[in-house]
Amino acid sequence: MLALVAISAIFLTSALGLIGLLVYWLRQRALQEPKPKKAKRRKDAAEPEPEPEPLPLKTGRSRLISAASLAEAEAANARPEPEPFEPEPEPAEPEPEAPAPSLPTPLAAARQQALVLRQHFPPHRAPEGRSWLGGTPVLPGAAEWPVGPATGKPLHFLLQLDLAEVPDAAGLGLLPTEGALALFLDLDWGPGEAFRVIHAQGYAGTPWHALEVPPTLAMAYGDEATLVWPWALTPEHGTQLLPRWPIAPRLVTLPETETPGWPHSADTARALLAAQGVDELAPPLTPADFHGADGQGLEPLWYGYPQDWISVQIVCAALVREADRAARTVLDDPYPALDAEERTAQIKAAREEAQAWFDHALNNPALTPLAPPVRKAFWDWLSTHRALAEHVMPAAVEAAIETTLHASPAEAAKFPEEVTARVAYRHALARRTPEGVIAPPPARLLAPASGTSELAATHLLLLELPNNPALGHHFGGGALQWWITPEDLADRRFDAVVMTRT
Repeated sequence: MLALVAISAIFLTSALGLIGLLVYWLRQRALQEPKPKKAKRRKDAAEPEPEPEPLPLKTGRSRLISAASLAEAEAANARPEPEPFEPEPEPAEPEPEAPAPSLPTPLAAARQQALVLRQHFPPHRAPEGRSWLGGTPVLPGAAEWPVGPATGKPLHFLLQLDLAEVPDAAGLGLLPTEGALALFLDLDWGPGEAFRVIHAQGYAGTPWHALEVPPTLAMAYGDEATLVWPWALTPEHGTQLLPRWPIAPRLVTLPETETPGWPHSADTARALLAAQGVDELAPPLTPADFHGADGQGLEPLWYGYPQDWISVQIVCAALVREADRAARTVLDDPYPALDAEERTAQIKAAREEAQAWFDHALNNPALTPLAPPVRKAFWDWLSTHRALAEHVMPAAVEAAIETTLHASPAEAAKFPEEVTARVAYRHALARRTPEGVIAPPPARLLAPASGTSELAATHLLLLELPNNPALGHHFGGGALQWWITPEDLADRRFDAVVMTRT
């Protein structure tokens, strides 16, 4: 019974506790629900109720998005998605150009230099040496006068170079340093234009000897002799030998160029002028040099002209050729004031008289000096044909001076200095003029060549001789070139030399 009472008490206590919890929960819920507001009584029912005051803004950091931010976000969402960024590839570095095929060292070195052949002027004052153009060869050892392989005829002598006179650097380590180099050519222009380049070996103490001129040596230039020699009216008046003129090899450094040929530039001209060693030269002769003091009459350049019979022969040959030209054309007419009949008679008389003087000179030793009475008689006659003579005097007197310079040094030494100086420009590497320095491509060895040639890629220019009337070098207005490979030059195989023309 007591147990039952105890259980009932426990049950009752638990029930009362549950009822208390329920009542507490209901009160808390009622407190959380908003209470309905009571409407206020208004004096005027039509008066609008005031709008509720806005809630105060929070001063703290808001987790809400503002309208502006929301608008920006929506606009951003409306834009198209940007394309994915792909960085531009860095430009590839250009492949280096294939280097031009390098020339063998001697070929490259020869493009930067020239071993020029400087002519001594005046020649009779040249120092003793064994290098010259024309004349006859004097060579060491057992050298002999060569002949053409096809004809068996002797060749004409062009030049010799004493190799001991060549600066060491100029030879490129290939040119022989002893003996002499000699060049012979068929100037009768026979089959194949035969030539020979000879290396006459000679050491210290080796005797040098003069080669005798073969009696069968043909006249230089054959039937074209009248176009070459100023004293020749027919091929028979020509000569076997070219004018002898002493030379000195001079090494010239050339400016760098991109082309393999001869560098025609102001720097080249200045380099040649420096190698020449003489900056100022006397001007060429003009017809005014033969006018009298009053501008009238015909006066000789100096009292001693004409100095010998070859000088008479030269001016008379020029007068004959000029008379023949005047008979064919009235261009540059020496007799513009004469009518046709008088003009023809004057030309005919001048030609016949000039031919007579020419024949008389031809029958006398060419280099025999003229006696003063003969000289005066000749000049008195020449003055009667002043109109024709003025056309030929400058060139004829230049040729006469040069002929005496190379053929008769003793007589040339008697010339007045100012007379000799008037032909110096014809033998200079370069000369200064009001227009600038004039320097045509010179005679040279181991240097860039004039013009273009396929041989330049594999061969050295052993020698180039340009056209030069003052030396009797008439090569059709161009130049003759001789080529050799570096290997053949090192092996002294001068029989492998090749000749070309420009």
